[in-house]
Amino acid sequence: MTPRRGRTPGNLNPERTAFYDAEAERYDATRGGQERARAAAEAITRFVPAPGRLVDVAGGTGIVSAELAARGFDVLVTDLSPGMLRVAAGRLPGREVVATADRLPVRQGSVDVVTMVWLLHLLTIPLADAAVVEAARVLRPGGHLVATVDKDLAHGRGRRTGADAADRVALVAVRAGLHLVGQDSFSGRSTWGSATQGDPVFPLAAYRKA
Repeated sequence: MTPRRGRTPGNLNPERTAFYDAEAERYDATRGGQERARAAAEAITRFVPAPGRLVDVAGGTGIVSAELAARGFDVLVTDLSPGMLRVAAGRLPGREVVATADRLPVRQGSVDVVTMVWLLHLLTIPLADAAVVEAARVLRPGGHLVATVDKDLAHGRGRRTGADAADRVALVAVRAGLHLVGQDSFSGRSTWGSATQGDPVFPLAAYRKA
């Protein structure tokens, strides 16, 4: 899958992007590293066992993407942070591109899987909804969107925006032509924030395009 490289998206948030640029080199070491990335990839492949074309939206350093590539998926990593994508390029050279979740640089109906790991909870509700609709656009019939949901609750916090509330995302998905086909979870401690306390369980939901 060859990424279509367009102009840098206009709705990039400079403050948030600068944060992730600065965190890029130490991000994996402080967010659960290879062990947590492997757990996420294993959970994703329980929904989608047959490899295919996959877009990892907000894939950051590509640590989960690389685990999926090792399992046979043809992976494209998108993110808003050039710093994070430089790290991803070391894992998946030529498979990284700057893009927003609501404007993916791939053709309609051209991919088998879209993943959104630890993304929707960071977005406003309108942008999260637009990301789900965009996933539906690029998925082929029978393709899957797999996304983490209820992430703030996994850390024992109140919701920031409610954008990733599982019930709400499922309703948005239905309106976009995606139907919930399964739920799972994975865990992984890190040295960042409340994830240092025990092993937070991250819920994961899968939606299939009709």
